[in-house]
Amino acid sequence: MYGMIGFTLSRGNFIAEGVRSNPHVCQLQNSDQGVDALFFIFDFAKERLNIIRSGEIGDLRICYSLMDCPVLPTVETNATTKNPDGFIKRIWNKIVSPDNAVAMQDYIPLTVNGTKYGTNFSIRFFDDQKGEYQFFYHNCFNYKSTNGYNDLVAVDLTVSIVEMNRYSYLSAGDIIKPQIYFYLAFLFAIASITWMHNLCRSDSMMVFKIHYLMTALVFLKTISIFFHGMNFYYLAVYGRHRAIWAIIYYITHLLKGALLFGTIILIGSGYTLFKNFLSDRDRRIFIIILPLQIIDNIIMAIIEESEFGDKRYFFWAELFMFIDLVCCIALMLPIIGSIRHLEEGAQTDGKAAFNLQKLVLFKHFYVLVICYIYTTRFAKFLLDQTLPFNYGWLSVGVVETATLIFYILVGWKFRPVKQNPYLKLDQDSRDDGDEEDAVALTSNGLYENVSRVQRIQISNETDDIPGLIGGFDSNSDDDGDDQNERATLIKSGREVSIL
Repeated sequence: MYGMIGFTLSRGNFIAEGVRSNPHVCQLQNSDQGVDALFFIFDFAKERLNIIRSGEIGDLRICYSLMDCPVLPTVETNATTKNPDGFIKRIWNKIVSPDNAVAMQDYIPLTVNGTKYGTNFSIRFFDDQKGEYQFFYHNCFNYKSTNGYNDLVAVDLTVSIVEMNRYSYLSAGDIIKPQIYFYLAFLFAIASITWMHNLCRSDSMMVFKIHYLMTALVFLKTISIFFHGMNFYYLAVYGRHRAIWAIIYYITHLLKGALLFGTIILIGSGYTLFKNFLSDRDRRIFIIILPLQIIDNIIMAIIEESEFGDKRYFFWAELFMFIDLVCCIALMLPIIGSIRHLEEGAQTDGKAAFNLQKLVLFKHFYVLVICYIYTTRFAKFLLDQTLPFNYGWLSVGVVETATLIFYILVGWKFRPVKQNPYLKLDQDSRDDGDEEDAVALTSNGLYENVSRVQRIQISNETDDIPGLIGGFDSNSDDDGDDQNERATLIKSGREVSIL
């Protein structure tokens, strides 16, 4: 079986899995395995492209052109019985093997122009032949032969394929994607307008730098998903990319991806929310993860546009999916650090209300990020692997809807409204029977080291001493009203706050 060159047209991923798991085995050898596939093998001596039919798609009708293919499925029957061959004919057939191959049924004729071979054919699929088809090129000369040596042969090959469904050039699982992207772009646009309206109406003292980054992020997400929809729309209508839409989409997608991870890191570290600096650990995470995420998105975009039949396709795809997952997990580190910091700060009475409020907020943010990662990474992978071929759009819908919900919830949690860290908590100062309020302090530097405010009552201890020094003599009328007022001031108690 070595030394062959050809193609396979298979339904399902049997051939693809064979290429991935057995890279040293030529898949043209599996023509007798009963897989749903057509094997096209070049026969240069007879100037043919031989067809070996296998599995349930063996009845695929191959035509010279699409106009020659029947619109409705036909059942071929033998209307007449073939007359038996004569005695001389049977002897001749034993000497020379007869060639009963039928064109477009058992082989496709090749046209020869010097050392160049060419052909073309069309296939029309009917309802019982639906499925996800994969077209692979195989050069068995480049596999190790039985004698242990490689007979490498270079082939200059050009293949032009037109794939079209009834009303779209997109595959069955992608037909609905343009509408999904346009609807979600509209919803993201509403979210963007609502967010910017909220910023404009908010107190400028409550709007931090992180809110402007969030504005840029949701705007980039809106135009990115819109351009993605335009890219799919032109693919559906014309069967090819429009360069301008594809370029704009990839640029906005890369910027959005970098800004998303950067914003999550900054929010998770509490930057501008309760501190105006980044710790050394947060800076290291920011410097390492952000370039990795940018590179990862660039390579993933290249992989999505490349052919998965390439030997290195699965290796690079799995590698960069792993890097993306590592980046997502590393996003948790600043959030976990902020939660620990706030838990420690909550032990301080003077900052209890502020830290407890922020602690609850960051725990909610931690849960949101976890759910977002699980939905957009793990759930997407499971959906891609388990959904039928014509429901591939469902994975996109779930991921983008989860992203929209994530943006809305994070925006709601960290919206620029009047903060309420000045909640009055009931400190247990009830030993004296009085209910006193302790004010929770923020990060104001004046009260940074205050652990507790205690109120005490100081009274005049000389009240019981008779005379003008300690009090006043009620029987004395010589001092007049001034002395009475002065004595009253001396006797009156006063509250003194001691820190």
